[in-house]
Amino acid sequence: MVSRREFLKTLLVYAAILSMSNLPVKADKTVELASEHVKRVMKGEEDPVHVIWIQGQSCSGDSVALLNAVDPSIVDVLIGQVQGVPPVELDYHPTLMPQWGVDHISEEAGSLARGWDANKIIDDVIDGKYDPYVLVVEGAIPNETTAQKTGGYWCSIGESRGKTYLMEPYLRLLAARAAAVVAIGTCASFGGIPHGKPNPTSTRGVYDVLGHGWKSSLGVPVVNVPGCPAGGDWQVKAIAHLLLTVKGLLPVPELNKYNMPVFLYGQTTHELCPRGVYFGLGKFSEKYGQPLCMFSLGCKGPISNCPINRTGFVEGVGRCTEYGSVCIGCTMPDFPDEPYAPFLKELPTILLPPTKPKPEVIKTNLTAVGAAAIAGAAVGGGIAYFVGARMGKKPKSEEEEKEGGE
Repeated sequence: MVSRREFLKTLLVYAAILSMSNLPVKADKTVELASEHVKRVMKGEEDPVHVIWIQGQSCSGDSVALLNAVDPSIVDVLIGQVQGVPPVELDYHPTLMPQWGVDHISEEAGSLARGWDANKIIDDVIDGKYDPYVLVVEGAIPNETTAQKTGGYWCSIGESRGKTYLMEPYLRLLAARAAAVVAIGTCASFGGIPHGKPNPTSTRGVYDVLGHGWKSSLGVPVVNVPGCPAGGDWQVKAIAHLLLTVKGLLPVPELNKYNMPVFLYGQTTHELCPRGVYFGLGKFSEKYGQPLCMFSLGCKGPISNCPINRTGFVEGVGRCTEYGSVCIGCTMPDFPDEPYAPFLKELPTILLPPTKPKPEVIKTNLTAVGAAAIAGAAVGGGIAYFVGARMGKKPKSEEEEKEGGE
């Protein structure tokens, strides 16, 4: 007899795995690998993977986005209906966990309450009492050596019994035992807003602190899930994949040169944009509210890897360029500086990547504009047409070029 609790856990485990089926991964293989695993979960034979979530220089926007995840919902995890994929326990999260500091409690009650001290969890993690665990980092990491020169510090994750838990050294300590390390949001991935010029705290992203060649105890490099903030569903999918990796059910996700998962960040905002056909046709919005390409208003979509136009932000809703905003490149390493700043200034043409139609792009644009426009853009459009349109010139045809001896 399976209890209602175990039944719900099993359904939600499958839901979390199947949530990746609408991404470019082999869902059938994932489900096949997970089936035996789910049976072990139901029998209580599977040990949980722990998640330790720490925050540095952060606005907690990624945590707020996590609470808005629906594919599956983080709420289901926190109320115990699902322990994760595989079973997961969120043991430490400054914004969400019930534990608090207890330095003010003394005498007999003090030793009992020590178990509710959030900082004790960090100590126990470092001592190996939570292995295996995935370390999730939200927020940027300042360089404490510059602050120590004046006897201060930039960022701590807690204080207990006269000890200050500084972000940078404790990141290193926690990463040393981690099965995998995930940087959630652009601040944790690359430094983000705190890293912007003049960067007074010498802020960096996680893989700048640990090293671009760093690997975890299981041989997993730092996985960056950028965004300002990163969509909640992106976070859940990336962490779910790594939990399956830790259990040997999936390989390490393919990463691009910035350590972003390709199954999420494999395409640019521009490639997935419903307005993208207008770019090839040289038709641009000159003011907000117009339905054409937003490039002339400063859109950085052509040089920004981001899944927002495919996934939306919450329940498929909220796509920056589709809804009339420019892309400001918030998922990229150099954000918020050049070439993404100024946000509302048009990109120099020289920065644009080569463009050729892709099936995914054609499928996306087909819905928004129609097959005839796509055909025109694919055959006669592209960067050459765009440059000509922006310069007030008509591109040469192949016949004209041959006549001119070019």
